[in-house]
Amino acid sequence: MSKPSPWSGFDHLVDALAAVQVKAREAAARSVDEILTVRNWLIGTWIVAYEQEGEDRARYGDRLMDALAREFRDRGIAGLGRSNLRSYRQIARTWPSLGIRQTASGESSGPLELWQSMIGQLPPIVPSAAAPLPWQDGVWMSRLRSELSFSHLLELSRVSDPIARAFYEVQTISQRWSVRELKRQRDSMLFERVGLSHDGSAVLALANEGRLIDTPLISFRDPYVLEFLGLPEREAYTEADLEAALVDHLQQFLLELGGDFAFLGRQHRITIAGRHHFIDLLFFHRRLRCLVAIDLKLGPFSHGDAGQMNFYLNYLRENRSFDDENHPVGIVLCADKNAEEVHYATGGLEKQVFVSRYLTKLPTEAQLRAWLAEERELLERKR
Repeated sequence: MSKPSPWSGFDHLVDALAAVQVKAREAAARSVDEILTVRNWLIGTWIVAYEQEGEDRARYGDRLMDALAREFRDRGIAGLGRSNLRSYRQIARTWPSLGIRQTASGESSGPLELWQSMIGQLPPIVPSAAAPLPWQDGVWMSRLRSELSFSHLLELSRVSDPIARAFYEVQTISQRWSVRELKRQRDSMLFERVGLSHDGSAVLALANEGRLIDTPLISFRDPYVLEFLGLPEREAYTEADLEAALVDHLQQFLLELGGDFAFLGRQHRITIAGRHHFIDLLFFHRRLRCLVAIDLKLGPFSHGDAGQMNFYLNYLRENRSFDDENHPVGIVLCADKNAEEVHYATGGLEKQVFVSRYLTKLPTEAQLRAWLAEERELLERKR
């Protein structure tokens, strides 16, 4: 029996044409975003070049942005106000090339063709930003330009530390963060909350290779910021309320946990010696290849919480994990903790038990930095 022709069905024709339309619209949107990014970078680069090489630059000095904005306004050119010009210059200072320089043959491709001659006229520019990391080559810069919007780049350019910015670049592309999520993670100081500061090899891998090491220490955070739940002060709700709110806001909670968590269930029941026990939340981490149990605590951490989690992990390892998976990992998510108590409560455990705090609103930068400094100081004393 001959195979039916794919062209015989009207519904198939409609589906095919609709798919073409969707793909074309997506490609056009990406192209427009990249063209705008190239335009903005080019405007910023010309401004930087003028500030460094312009013969009459001293005449304008700090008033250059105002003078340019006024001139464009008088000429009826929209979109080049003082604020925009400053943003364009900031992008050019952060990424002096952004993979946009002409090739040795003088040719350029894609959206660069629109400004090929202008790119060729740019004078040599003294870099005004830190030298790129070894892996931040032309290919990586082209990914930033083509996969991220200008608004993404503007948020990234506000991160002054090169290693921290590299971290956010990698995460934004790999996790496909929206601009809003990138801003949220930057405002909540995600770079400082992950375990990079505790693991020198992880920092070296990021700096030299552009990758994040897949270990629980690097994958988990402290604290977790749960401001999206909209919860009142913690005395006003129960652990069941917290659990329900996390499940109700599961998409946002998964973003806060990290992009590789898969939700398996809540109140996961395990039965031992005829008695039922319940794990508040159970996940699977794709990169770590292990189950992750989360136990919620309204109050501060106590040493008994670590023992309870170790109890859960022993059971999960023997009864729930598959042979090709790594040993389960546990997170005790509590309202507060004492780092020294955590050290003694978890130090001798065979299983990996992590203790993290949760915050129901974004902390101030000063609060979070002080918190993290205390943690680092204790870690140094324990070495």
